[in-house]
Amino acid sequence: MQKVFFVLFGLLFSISLLQAQPVDDLESFGFIEIKTDSMNVSFFIDGYYVGNHPLGGPVPVLPGFHEVSYIPPNIQNEKIRNNLSDGIKRVYVAENDTLEVFLFYDHYLAQIEIMENELKIQNYVGFSLIGVLIFVILSIF
Repeated sequence: MQKVFFVLFGLLFSISLLQAQPVDDLESFGFIEIKTDSMNVSFFIDGYYVGNHPLGGPVPVLPGFHEVSYIPPNIQNEKIRNNLSDGIKRVYVAENDTLEVFLFYDHYLAQIEIMENELKIQNYVGFSLIGVLIFVILSIF
């Protein structure tokens, strides 16, 4: 009987603590305000679309590290993503803080196509050199 009493008392006590605690303490957010040098640019935070420039206001996010970009998440080639450093920012957002992020929009679609073509050419040249090397080694023996 005493165990049941203590369990019920503990349950009621914890419920009263939850009700007395302000909602802001239960979930705190940080905010990211994104700016760019071009109009109608799509923005992504952690790979999720958040809107086009100009945004209506700061975007609420959980405190921590985030990736802010105008690069769509379907571009998975890491070499291309690393070369577009002006379009991808890795930032830390503190709790109850607004962080301004400025992204330079430099016609990234044209840059991506050029970089993809360069990677293809590098692959063709590399495979050709490997083929020539194998041919030379096999012709010696």
